[in-house]
Amino acid sequence: MTAGANAGRDVGRIEVSKEDYLGVAKRLKEKGFQRLLTVSAVDWIEEGTYEVYFVVHSLDENRYVEVTTYIRRDDPRIASLSGIWLNAPMHEREVWELFGIDFDGNAMLRPLFLEDWIGPPPFRKDCNWREYVKKNFTLSAPQEGDEHGPNRPDQSPESRS
Repeated sequence: MTAGANAGRDVGRIEVSKEDYLGVAKRLKEKGFQRLLTVSAVDWIEEGTYEVYFVVHSLDENRYVEVTTYIRRDDPRIASLSGIWLNAPMHEREVWELFGIDFDGNAMLRPLFLEDWIGPPPFRKDCNWREYVKKNFTLSAPQEGDEHGPNRPDQSPESRS
C-alpha cells in the first residue's frame, strides 16, 4: 500500500491491492468517511489493466481520500462497495456499463444509459465507437432546406433572437 497527498490540499491518495480494496473501504467508513463521492475507472490498455478508484469525504474533518487499485483487463471484476455506502451501486452501475467491469455483490448491474447498445463497453480504449455507430445506425448530415437542417424556415437566425 502506498499513500500520498496533494500539496496544499487535504486530499489523500491510497493505492491498494485488489484484495485490500474492500477492507480499506470499510476502515475508511468506520473512521468517519461517510460520503462516497464517486466510483470510476481508467483504462490503461497498454498495461493490460483498469485502474478502479473511489473518492470519499469526511464531513467532520473536511478531508478527502481517493482509494485506487488495478485489475486485469482480461478479468475485469472487483468487490462491490454496495454493502458499505448506499450510493455505491449506482456509481458502479455506470462503470460496469461504460467499461465492462463487474462489481461482485452489486445487484444493480444493468443498462442505465445504453439500453439498446450491443457493442463493447464504449469507454474501453479498444472500442471504436465511431465504427460501431456507422455500422449500427443510419446517420446523415442535415442538408440545406432539410426539415431538420440548420436553416429550417421556423428556425432562421432572425426568428431565434
